[in-house]
Amino acid sequence: MASLNPLRYGKVVGRFLANISDGPDIEDLPEFPPLSGTLTFTAGAPKVLVATAEPDPATYVQLPQHYKVSLDEFGYLTWRGDRGVKLVAPTEDTTNPSGWTWKVTFDLNYEGTPVPIAPFSFNVPEFIPGPDPENPDEDSEGLVDLTLASPVPASNGEAVVRGLSVVDVELIGNALEFILDNGEHLDPVTIPQIEEATDAAAAAAASESAAETAAADAAAAVNSFDLNVGTVTTGAPGAPATANVFGGPPAWTLDLTIPKGDTGETGPPAPDATDTVKGILQLTGDLGGTAASPTVPGLAGKADTVHTHVATDITDSTATGRGVLTAANAGAARTAIGAGTSSLVLGTTAGTACEGNDSRLSNTRTPTTGTVPYDICFPAFGKDTTRAASSAGDLPGGLKLQRAATFTSVTYRAITADASGNLTVELRKNGVTVAGTSAAIAAADQVAGGTVSGSWSFAIGDILTVYITAVGTTPGKGLVADITGLA
Repeated sequence: MASLNPLRYGKVVGRFLANISDGPDIEDLPEFPPLSGTLTFTAGAPKVLVATAEPDPATYVQLPQHYKVSLDEFGYLTWRGDRGVKLVAPTEDTTNPSGWTWKVTFDLNYEGTPVPIAPFSFNVPEFIPGPDPENPDEDSEGLVDLTLASPVPASNGEAVVRGLSVVDVELIGNALEFILDNGEHLDPVTIPQIEEATDAAAAAAASESAAETAAADAAAAVNSFDLNVGTVTTGAPGAPATANVFGGPPAWTLDLTIPKGDTGETGPPAPDATDTVKGILQLTGDLGGTAASPTVPGLAGKADTVHTHVATDITDSTATGRGVLTAANAGAARTAIGAGTSSLVLGTTAGTACEGNDSRLSNTRTPTTGTVPYDICFPAFGKDTTRAASSAGDLPGGLKLQRAATFTSVTYRAITADASGNLTVELRKNGVTVAGTSAAIAAADQVAGGTVSGSWSFAIGDILTVYITAVGTTPGKGLVADITGLA
């Protein structure tokens, strides 16, 4: 068999002892041996509807014979070897009706002699176990101890308020009498409106028409009567409870004064304050004042957290230091210390300074590709060699380059000029014409030279030659190629 979800459950415990005279021991005090017998629990509601039961809504009826528990050898209420018994807790969101009470009846005895205890009803709230699985009753919520449960009137669903409160109002003559749950009756409170209605009803008996009118007035007065609870004040311990009705007609207000209950146990003292725990502080050392208005005398005369000073307020400052402190920008700060335009930031990029022991100041540093000038003067024909067409001149083997280079300009100049016509010259790489390097130089310009510009890339090991493709009439002598570029 399984429990019925989503019902909630309470837990009831109790201990029952007999009181007998002192037994054969060294003390002379009465003794309290455990009682024996059974307790039966009966629900106030004859049947209970569980609309949200899973998997389907359900109606259950309690079987009292299955709610009979016994006392153990020490007088504790026991069910299946464990102390306490679980009962359904009637809550608004699980049962219909809700808020009904349970009734307990007793069949107890001491050594066979019946011990009568009157049955009573009590509330069963939901039981929430404490944090210790070994002792779930410790620091739990909702635990009902029959010894501590005050008898309250039975209920089939009306809310039951425990403690001292008004549970009933009776009309006695022209006064209201309020009844507390401990059985006490407050002093009757006279309501003039009720007395007037009663007098009117008596006068109405004199005539039928007057009676009808008076009866209607009396009914209206009674029907319009409205009583609201105003303030509920806690009185001194042991003082009598009082009630005061005022206002109306037709609405009246009831103020109650109910005596204060017993004072509870004193709680533990507040802990000392730490950096993680709030607690008590002692106003010593840097602290002073009062608990309501503590102060820190050590801060007297100190500057506020947010404050300003001009540079001249620094008594041990120098003109140079104040100049750096008030400089508007880095340039002004360098001027103040005489650093010129240097940023004085150490580094290896533009705008930074180099340390005195920088290894680059004494060791070889490989230049960056494309930054080192690479100029070549190539004497293709000697000063006594007559130029000829389709010829590489005196250096047919050319020049084998020892590093990669990009050439951007070449000037061809002769020792003597041709008699007439153009001298046409070009550069070749590995025997192949380099596009854009050919120049046709007129006779008048051959000694001064003719220049062409461009961008011509050569790799390590390429063979560079100067090659004449055409000469004028009566060729002159000598030919030099001045080549400019970057390695």
